[in-house]
Amino acid sequence: MLRSHLKIFKPQRLGSAPNAGGHRTNNAVVSGKLNDVFSSISDVDHARSAFDLVKLYPAVATDDATKLSKAHVFIADQPEDPLVHTLLVESPNLRDDSLLEDMLELMTASTIKYHGLSHLVAPYEQGELTLKLKEVHRSLAPTVKRVETKQGLRPATETIYKYKKVESFGNLREYNIDVPDILQSYNANRFLQYRFYRGNNNGPGDYYDKITYTVNNSTLSGTTVSGSLPPGHFVFEGDFLWLYYLSNQDFRFHSFSDGPDLNLGSTETVVPKTVRLKKQGSSQVITDDGIGRFIHSGYVIARIDYDTGVITEIEPIDYQGTVSEELGALIQRKPLTLSELQFSLPSSKFSRSSIYIRAKSEAGVEFSASSDDNGNITGTNISGSVNSTGVVELQFTVDVLQDSISYDYDEVTEINVPSPPGGIDRSKLPEGGYVPIFHEFNLVCVQERNRTQHPTLSNGQELTVTANANWVDIVDNDGLSLYSANHDNYSYDEDTGKVTIKPGIANFSGPFIITTVLSELVLVDAIDGDTLKILSPLKRPYNVGATVSSTYVLGDLQALTKDERTLSAWQNNFGDFGSPASSAINTTQYPIELSNLGTIAQRWAIVFTSTTAFYVVGEHVGTIYNGDITSDCTPINANAGSPFFVLRKEAFGAGLNPGEAFLFETTTASKPVMLTRSVSPGHTEIKYDKSTLGFRGSKD
Repeated sequence: MLRSHLKIFKPQRLGSAPNAGGHRTNNAVVSGKLNDVFSSISDVDHARSAFDLVKLYPAVATDDATKLSKAHVFIADQPEDPLVHTLLVESPNLRDDSLLEDMLELMTASTIKYHGLSHLVAPYEQGELTLKLKEVHRSLAPTVKRVETKQGLRPATETIYKYKKVESFGNLREYNIDVPDILQSYNANRFLQYRFYRGNNNGPGDYYDKITYTVNNSTLSGTTVSGSLPPGHFVFEGDFLWLYYLSNQDFRFHSFSDGPDLNLGSTETVVPKTVRLKKQGSSQVITDDGIGRFIHSGYVIARIDYDTGVITEIEPIDYQGTVSEELGALIQRKPLTLSELQFSLPSSKFSRSSIYIRAKSEAGVEFSASSDDNGNITGTNISGSVNSTGVVELQFTVDVLQDSISYDYDEVTEINVPSPPGGIDRSKLPEGGYVPIFHEFNLVCVQERNRTQHPTLSNGQELTVTANANWVDIVDNDGLSLYSANHDNYSYDEDTGKVTIKPGIANFSGPFIITTVLSELVLVDAIDGDTLKILSPLKRPYNVGATVSSTYVLGDLQALTKDERTLSAWQNNFGDFGSPASSAINTTQYPIELSNLGTIAQRWAIVFTSTTAFYVVGEHVGTIYNGDITSDCTPINANAGSPFFVLRKEAFGAGLNPGEAFLFETTTASKPVMLTRSVSPGHTEIKYDKSTLGFRGSKD
C-alpha cells in the first residue's frame, strides 16, 4: 500500500441542500486544490456569516482488500483567519446514506464528539506529562463578539497567608513541609488546600471538588508541618498540595498575658476578627466583629482602633485567660507583600491578549505587564500566564505590595448569528455553539511543521531539511503536491534530512514550499483547564506554536464479509438467522471477492425467484441487480466505478429454491466523517484560507 492509496472521497452531493451527503463516490479531494470541499468565502459570508456541514470519506483506494490498521483522521492545519473555524464531527450513528438533514439531527445527540486543533503556548520538554494549549474549546456556530473593557479591578484572592506547594508524584496522603518563617505563637496559622476527586474509580477520569481543608490534626514541630489527609483523600500524581500559613515576617501575636497595651510599631496594625478577650466575670471568649466592636449578649462592651491598637472599655474587660483561650491579638507588622499570585478573572469569556497588570514595590516603584494572544504575561519584574478559563498566575521578581495589584481585561460576549434565508438551520446546533474539542482518553496528534519557500527548484538540486521527519512534502504555486509513489519529483533521506529534486520537477512551477512535519500520537489522561495531561511522555521536545489535534479514530479499514448464511424463507429481514435453505452457497471454495474501492457498508440478500434466477437487495440501497446462476454476480457501484462485490457463478452450484436467500454483510475500507466550517461576520486581510485534514494508519 502506498501513500497515494489513502484518499478522501467526496459524497454524492456537496453543499447545503437538505439532500446533500449520501454515499461515497470515486471523486477524491485533490490535495491543495482551492474550494474542493467548501465553497469560497464570499463578501456576503463575511458580512452576514456562514455555516457549512459536509460529509467526506477517508478511504483505502485499492482494487484489492488491503487492510489499513488503526486508521485515524485529524485537522492538521487550521485557517489563519480567527473568524473561520473548522471542526471534525464524530457520531457512531453516521451512515453512508445519511443526508444533511440527518447529520444535523445527529449533531444534537449526547454521543457526538467534536475534534479540533489548538497550539502549544509553552514549550514541551522531554519527559513532561502536560501539554499547555491556547484553547480546548472552539466555536461551532458563527458568532459576533461584543467587547467590554473592565478596568482597575482587584484580585479576588487577596489573603494574609503565604503558601508552599508540594507536587504529588503518586497518591500523596501524608505530608512533611518545612516552613522556616511560620508564625509559631498563633494557633490559626495554617490550612491546607488540595483537589479531592470524587467518583467510583478514584482515578483521573473522575470529576473532582476543590476543597479547602482546615488542618486540625497536623503537628508543628519546630518549623515542620506534618500530618495526613482524611481517610479516602489523596492528591493525584501531577497535582499539588497547598499549605497556606502566616509568616512571622508579616505578623506577630500579642498575648494579653503580657498586658492589654498592644504597643504597635509605626507600620503595624491589628488584624480584624483576631482580637480575643472576655467580659469581667464571664468565661465567654469574645472576638471583635471586624469593625472594631466586642459584643456580649447583644451589647457593645468595648471597642478597638485597628490602626492604633487602643481598646476603649465600655464595661470592665478581663484580659487574662488560659493558654487554650488564646486571649490576645494578631498584629500585622507592615503592608503585606507577595512574590506570587494566582486568581481568576470574573468571567471565563475574555480576550487573552487584553490582560494588563499593575503593581508597586515596597519602595513605591510601579511595575506593569501585559498578555499576548497565547496568554503569556510579560513586563517589568512581572511574568506569568492566563489560561483559556481565566486563571491568572503571576510571578514577581521583587516583592510587591499586595494591595497595589490591579488589572484590566476585555470581557467578550459571544452571540450566535441567526441563519440567513435558505441557510442551514443553526437552531439545531448544540446550545451555545461553543464545544469541547479535546476529550479524556482520546488520542491527540502533536505536530511541529517547518516550512521553507524556494522561488525555483531544479533537477539534481539538493536541500537539507529536518531529519527524521514523519512527513515531507513539496507543493507548487497552485498548491499541488509533488509527491509520487515512484519519487519522480523528489526523494527524501530520513537519516540526513536531505531532499533531492528529480526530473519530474519540470512539470511544476514555482515558487515551491517544502514542508517537514515531526509528529507523535499520545493519549489524553485528563483535562485541567487548558492543560492536557498525557498518559506517557513524548519522545522529542516541541516548541511554542506546535499544533495539537484531537484525533478521530476510524479503526481498521478493509473490505470484508461476515455473517454469511442461507435462509429457507426471505421475509425482508436482513438480521434473520432462521432455518437454512435447502442447499448451500459454496463461499469456501469460491469466496466473495471484494475491493476497497467498490465495497460499501451494507447488509445484503441474494433472493432466488426460481432455482436459477435471483435479485440482489441491499438494506439501504434497495434492489440493485438481477441475475442467474449461469453468470458471475457482479453488481456495480456506480458511485465508485467498481463492483460492490463479486460472487462467482461456481459458488451457486444448482442454486436455491424460490423464496430462499443467501445473506451476508460487507464492511468497507472507508468511513464517513462530518466536517464543519463556520464563518463569523467581520473583515479580514487574509486572501486565502485553508484547512488541512490528516489521514493516516498502519499497513498490515
